[in-house]
Amino acid sequence: MSIDNKNHKLYNTDLGKEHADEHVRWNRRQFLMTNGLAGLGMFLSGIPISAAISEELAQLAMANTDNILVLVKMFGGNDGLNMVFPHTSAAGVDEYYQLRPTIAQKKGTNFTDNQVLSGFGNDGYAIPSTMDSIMPLWREGKMGVIHNVGYANQDYSHFASIDIWASASDSFHDKRINNGYIGRYLSQEFPSFAETPPTVPPALRIGYSTDLIFSAPGRQQMELVFNSPRDFFTLAQYGKLYATDGFGDCPQGEEREFVRQLTNSSLRYSQTVIDAYNRSTNKVNYPTGTTSNLASQLSIVSRLIKGNLGTKIYMVYIDGFDTHASQANSHPRLLGNLADSVSAFYNDLKADNAQSNVTLMTFSEFGRTIKENGTQGTDHGNLAPMMIFGDAVKGGHYGTPINLQDPILKTNTVVYYESQPSTDFRKVYSGVLQDYLCLDSEVVDYALGQSYNKLNLFKNPCGGGSQGSNLNTILIGHSPNESDAKMIDIKFSQLGGSEVELTVKSLNGKTLAILLDKYAPKGSYKITFDPAKWKISSGEYIYELKSSGKLFTRRFSIF
Repeated sequence: MSIDNKNHKLYNTDLGKEHADEHVRWNRRQFLMTNGLAGLGMFLSGIPISAAISEELAQLAMANTDNILVLVKMFGGNDGLNMVFPHTSAAGVDEYYQLRPTIAQKKGTNFTDNQVLSGFGNDGYAIPSTMDSIMPLWREGKMGVIHNVGYANQDYSHFASIDIWASASDSFHDKRINNGYIGRYLSQEFPSFAETPPTVPPALRIGYSTDLIFSAPGRQQMELVFNSPRDFFTLAQYGKLYATDGFGDCPQGEEREFVRQLTNSSLRYSQTVIDAYNRSTNKVNYPTGTTSNLASQLSIVSRLIKGNLGTKIYMVYIDGFDTHASQANSHPRLLGNLADSVSAFYNDLKADNAQSNVTLMTFSEFGRTIKENGTQGTDHGNLAPMMIFGDAVKGGHYGTPINLQDPILKTNTVVYYESQPSTDFRKVYSGVLQDYLCLDSEVVDYALGQSYNKLNLFKNPCGGGSQGSNLNTILIGHSPNESDAKMIDIKFSQLGGSEVELTVKSLNGKTLAILLDKYAPKGSYKITFDPAKWKISSGEYIYELKSSGKLFTRRFSIF
């Protein structure tokens, strides 16, 4: 007997043809992972959408903290060295020009003193003139730059890196790779699942439905997903995504009508989303005429926030950062679109006094090579800065800026995480989860898979404890017993003493085994379940943990 574990994904890390092949494989995965119905993959008329199925997740909107987090994914691997670059000799500007003779950002041409990041510590760095629109946020102390963020043993695969950033794992051999760090938190916070969608989605994402950030154990997606702004406006205009008539009386037509009706009926909270959107308006003009949809996405998020939807976590994206060639033409334009969109977003929120509890954070799957390549671009690299914005943010520099005197650059184009005083990306996550989303440190450790020293990014950190993991219990999960694979270990932690009941049940709810029924003081527990002892045969079952008035359930297989 053993737990049914899925095989880990393997990624080809070579560049060139293998790089292109990887994109093809990922597109197939994107198709398979795009959900038309909660827990059921389908793709209808090119409009993918998925929804969480836990009614209790709606309670997230009623949590003690009203802080809102907006994540901006810079898809493709952002060249951080041309986003935040040295402009003084002490910071390495001479080496910067030597390493990048054609694409370096030069003072007077690509930036001026107005874009120097001064006033909050190190003033040896600047951003390009195209990003000038976010400088007011910097000067007001509402913008932070986190230098040299990444992780060890980078393999330069887009999609391995995307999954690693989303799952907070060390590599694609790590068991955490199968789900996301926020998804794990959400599944822990609201563990009892119902068959109806929530009134308020706990998270909302526009684009890139392959991302694992909101994926909980068991591949349950804990967010509402729109593939593009167009799909959101389809819902907002018609109240549903799919027409359900005009298919004829043939069996195929009847099946299509049934599936579309089922999908539409699963979006029972769509009216809540529409009502929130219609309760507000955009008070500023967002950038138009760009190849990116970021401005449109953020304009939607702004209206949902101002309309008091109640969703706590949003994710949007901007594509095009895989700049292997002619980077000087495309990259500044992308950064300008990012900055202008973020600036418009905050000005829009501020127009209705709705900005104080909204933090926005950028990230990308990796950085670029430090030296430019032969086609005036950059290739897949490692470290890159992150940016974080908001009234709650303690503005300034974090981490150690890149060392362009690194000896590795004499023979290589990459500055490695292992050779630099780098910032582990999970330290950023830990600071955001504990100090901004107000999670207990135990819950943060569970969501991230282990404990990481947090970065202190916020002016008035909540310090955890206001939202917690139901304020008492963490169901860690199950695994084969190390001594006897026929038995299963179920693990949980008590943050305080409580009566605890742990049972194994059939899928129809019949109790088959009572593993624990007593008072459990604060501490960590491992309860071993022997199916043979309880005369339980192979099949699908659930175990149920009751503690402090909360109910936790997990499904598992016995072979």
